[in-house]
Amino acid sequence: MTHMPKKIMIKAIIFDYNGVVKAINKYFFDDVESIFSLSAEEKEYAKKMTCDLFEQLDKGLLDEDSFWLKFSQRIHKSMPVNVKELARKLFNEHFELYEEVVNMLKNLRTNGYVTAVLSDTFPYMADITRERNGYDYFDKVYLSCEVGFVKPQKEFYELAVKDLAVLPGECIIIDDNEDYLLPAEKLGMKTILAKKPDQIVEDVWAIIKSENKI
Repeated sequence: MTHMPKKIMIKAIIFDYNGVVKAINKYFFDDVESIFSLSAEEKEYAKKMTCDLFEQLDKGLLDEDSFWLKFSQRIHKSMPVNVKELARKLFNEHFELYEEVVNMLKNLRTNGYVTAVLSDTFPYMADITRERNGYDYFDKVYLSCEVGFVKPQKEFYELAVKDLAVLPGECIIIDDNEDYLLPAEKLGMKTILAKKPDQIVEDVWAIIKSENKI
């Protein structure tokens, strides 16, 4: 007897965090501009001169103290004594989650879907997010600073799929950076480019309904 191949169904939904679950009210360099009193020109210079430091902090290869020291040296600015406190305060002040996405996350879990975060983030941002219960809506959390990979490294995506014990085709992944969706597409995941909260919600349910025939 010939058996029909079992249809792959969506089981897991993987979210980028900043810009997908958490609203982007300010970007990191807006905070840096404030902390170091940078001009517009100095801000652009800082962006160009510190890319490698961000990747090291994202991967957990630099601690917070070393990052800010190296950062201030690169941009030729004196480092405020309370730089860590200032950075944390500014991130905390602008911590806001998209209500529509949070409601969807609750609904997904209620209906038996696995939810996960796959995010590039700094250690102090991860700390604050946990303090604010920002990861409580997820079954699994994969953060660059804790696993040592950053997007778009394919190993980051493969790690999540393996740990979730699902096939790539059983996953939806959402990100607000199109380049970060490319490795997921190559693995066979369903992808959604996040533009705004209601669009994220609509697209997730549309894929689930289509793939799971509900």
